[in-house]
Amino acid sequence: MLAQQTKAFDAVGGDSGPVSPPETKEKHHTTFMFIDSSNGGINAKPDKVVRSFVMKSARNKKPWSTRPKSPKTESSVTAKSRRQSSSRTSSKIGELQISTCSSRLECDTFTAQWENWTLTSPSSTSDSVFSSNSSNGAVCESPASTYTSPSAEYGYADDACGVSNPTRPVLPRHTSFTIDFTRSFDSLAVRLDANAEYLLHQFVEDITPRLLPIDLHRSSEAAAASWVTTSIQSPIGAPFIYAALTSAARAAKLNPEGYKWRAVSEVNRLLADPGKNTDDTTIATVLILLALEEADLADPRRKGDERRCSVSVNDAHLSGLSTMIGQRGGLAALESNRCLQVCIFMHSIAQAITTFKPPYALLFRANGEIEDYATVSFQTPHTQSHILRAHHNLGIDAKLLTIISTISVFISDLSSWYDTGTSVVGSLDLQKHASLLMYRLFDWYDQNQRDASRQHTVSHGAVNESICLALLLFMVMVTEPNTHSFGSRLSKATAKLHASLQQAPMHHWANAPDLIFWTLTMGALGAKSLPKNSRSPTQKTMLAFFTQYCRHAIGSPDMASAELLLERMKTCLWVPYIFDDRVKRLWVSMGLCRAEVVDLEDVSSSEGEREQVDDKYALGQSTTMRFFGAEKTRKRKRA
Repeated sequence: MLAQQTKAFDAVGGDSGPVSPPETKEKHHTTFMFIDSSNGGINAKPDKVVRSFVMKSARNKKPWSTRPKSPKTESSVTAKSRRQSSSRTSSKIGELQISTCSSRLECDTFTAQWENWTLTSPSSTSDSVFSSNSSNGAVCESPASTYTSPSAEYGYADDACGVSNPTRPVLPRHTSFTIDFTRSFDSLAVRLDANAEYLLHQFVEDITPRLLPIDLHRSSEAAAASWVTTSIQSPIGAPFIYAALTSAARAAKLNPEGYKWRAVSEVNRLLADPGKNTDDTTIATVLILLALEEADLADPRRKGDERRCSVSVNDAHLSGLSTMIGQRGGLAALESNRCLQVCIFMHSIAQAITTFKPPYALLFRANGEIEDYATVSFQTPHTQSHILRAHHNLGIDAKLLTIISTISVFISDLSSWYDTGTSVVGSLDLQKHASLLMYRLFDWYDQNQRDASRQHTVSHGAVNESICLALLLFMVMVTEPNTHSFGSRLSKATAKLHASLQQAPMHHWANAPDLIFWTLTMGALGAKSLPKNSRSPTQKTMLAFFTQYCRHAIGSPDMASAELLLERMKTCLWVPYIFDDRVKRLWVSMGLCRAEVVDLEDVSSSEGEREQVDDKYALGQSTTMRFFGAEKTRKRKRA
């Protein structure tokens, strides 16, 4: 909401009483503030209309800029905003999902791709930092309405950060790694009540051990806690705090929309300041908001206008994040904040593999080259020659073989890391190099696709592509040891592997029978991980294909021993901790071997959604399982 206060709006600040409106002639320096920051970032009374500003800005077509507008422009925008604000003061408050769209705005005509979106400064004529360019000019806008405060879940209608709930257990003061954080609640950029303090603690405790999927031993927990608490304690930490509260409220099954709007409005305010618009805290806030929106879009129940508007918000967040990183100087410029740098890079590559679109952020050295893990490890590719032999036998493309050689070194170190908790590099670097290697595979495949028309031997190219795609599936699975179901995330890679293998006859694999069995097994794991109750005929066909050709690769009509099949797998890239039990269950379900253990669980998708979701937003399933499944788990344990 605009920071100006008129007679139609009373302001409430935290626990204080109503504040009298200022004189009408008072000069307003901040034109595009969604909330009144003079009282610690507390929003206007929830019984007044709060204007949606994210979708309103979809009309804006100007590039992102942090330069302030001229007084004349600012004045005209202020006048326009006053007219719009006053015209809505009589609207009745209602409970509203943040991304619900008004049908009169014809959201169904909005089809702009995320590449066309731009981030707009609050100094522009738009009401938001997040706006879009659409070729058809259609606009998706949330109607003028307000949210239900998270505190309403407890039966309150007051401001979420300004109420006290005596029935809520007092948040324990942990002293393990958050002692400095707990001592500074009163000095944060946002005033918090007991409920909000509780949620903020839950955010810190939930996110820090789960920040890096590869870190089974939680060696990065202290660094993650330091980064998160530093962001919370920052003088400009209001947007991060609100984003954290949004995440924690969502995990606790509370209505997070009030916090979400405030997070975006605070980012909007910071972008008007050239010294703060690309600060680490600002960038981190947008990353969290993007992940939250992806998680919402991964919910198949979000449909119609609600979904279309959520897509628009998601695309705007993505465009904004990409723009801010670019203006900062790229991911390399975030070297002083390793947690943030690695998290963004990890998310960028995961999204690329999910959608098969170019990553929105890449990590290069100062010379423009990608760091090679082979130069970091104590091992050399020669120590993995037994794994590379099968690839040599197939005459694999030289560039792809170089990538596989580096992956073999990385996997050897990673397997040791999982078993012993020790590595030549820390968990942050392991996560970074995992993403770098996945990007190199993605880039090779992308280049190979573009060069496909110039290839003379199509079937040989298909063998190369099949191995590359199987490696992508392998790398995703091996670097997320606690993820047992990937839902729809791997559906594109699995479908592409299925199509590629159909162009590579089995006799082209004659010199590497174990490698084709490994490739088919990776494809079967990807197909089996798709949502159990929603496999389309095509997906069922893929699983049948992988099953049929696995039988062909085994070369025996009878059921084989699972241990013998495992021995064949270990001649290729393998991590026993991750795959041994998983593939045994897979092979039993495929009828390739007999069950050798009593309790065999289905490796099908059993978590998250039960329906297929758009591949573009399937990454949100992992966000939901990783960060928002904790509360569900705790409830099951208590039950």
